[in-house]
Amino acid sequence: MTARNIWIVVAGALWLCIVGVIGGVVIDRFHFTEHLDGATDNLNAQLATRAAPWEAPVRAVSEALARGDRGAAERAWRDAWSGALAARGWEGMAAAGDAALRMGEIGYARKAFLETLFRARAQRSVAGVLRAEEAFEALGDRAVAHQCLRVAETIPGIGDAERGLLRLRAARRIHSRVVERSAIGRDGTELAWMRLSTAGGSWE
Repeated sequence: MTARNIWIVVAGALWLCIVGVIGGVVIDRFHFTEHLDGATDNLNAQLATRAAPWEAPVRAVSEALARGDRGAAERAWRDAWSGALAARGWEGMAAAGDAALRMGEIGYARKAFLETLFRARAQRSVAGVLRAEEAFEALGDRAVAHQCLRVAETIPGIGDAERGLLRLRAARRIHSRVVERSAIGRDGTELAWMRLSTAGGSWE
């Protein structure tokens, strides 16, 4: 065998070794990736099925109210409040506020929605702040609802879409006030007309 043939054989053997090593690495990486994907899917499934600590108590409030058990509803609400405190997010506080409203506990609801606002501001969540704004608007506490919009405007990194939503909310609040003032004005005019008619007076 000539030297040239020897080099060809050696080069072929080296090439086969390199191909084998690369193939082994690729196969090992494929198995590792497949295992990692499976573990990630399992973790995501566990997180999806794991309920927040306030969810079950909030459902218990509704169930207790439906069967007329006020005591059980109050106990469940306290559990919901504790769960919302432990969760540290604004969503639990908003849910606890809604549950308090269903119970007719306006004071507890306002407390929960204020905490919703504070947490949403700390977490820079425009959605959370607007959730609090909706709640205070429904409660008739428009001064706090207006402050919620002001807070949302100061959140860093707010996008154009969110700014547009804030402007829409502000415009809606202004429109509501104008409509109400107009209604109050009409009611006042009708009342004055009735009084004048009864007294035999005139509009002079």
